[in-house]
Amino acid sequence: MNVAALRNYRAQVADVLKAELAELESKLRAAVDGLRLLDARAESDARRYLADAKTGLTTEEVADRYATMDALADAIRRTQALVAEARAQRDRKLAEVLEASREKRKLELIEQRQAKRARLTEERRGQQTLDEAAGRRFHRDRER
Repeated sequence: MNVAALRNYRAQVADVLKAELAELESKLRAAVDGLRLLDARAESDARRYLADAKTGLTTEEVADRYATMDALADAIRRTQALVAEARAQRDRKLAEVLEASREKRKLELIEQRQAKRARLTEERRGQQTLDEAAGRRFHRDRER
């Protein structure tokens, strides 16, 4: 297979992987932002509960607050799991991007070596042609 075609294919694969990585990073940022909001809400609710508890709450209000805080804690745990999975996906995709970039670079090096080898071969042919012409000229001049 043609190295240039293979390199172009690898470059396209790397571009697709980079786009997928950008999408995963966007999802990760959204999940992290959601987690921050939930954490801030939990902190705010806890402060409000402590302030209200000092002034006195009924048993029903305490039960409602605990149910709300438990639901919020569950949401935080689910979001933390989502963030962890998003990070893992991003890390796997980043590894794929790096591997594709390495493969593309290897192919670029092979292509450069092939071009250098072809150039040297052409230079040798040119030099050989010059040498042959000089040799013929030398023998021709000697025979005169």
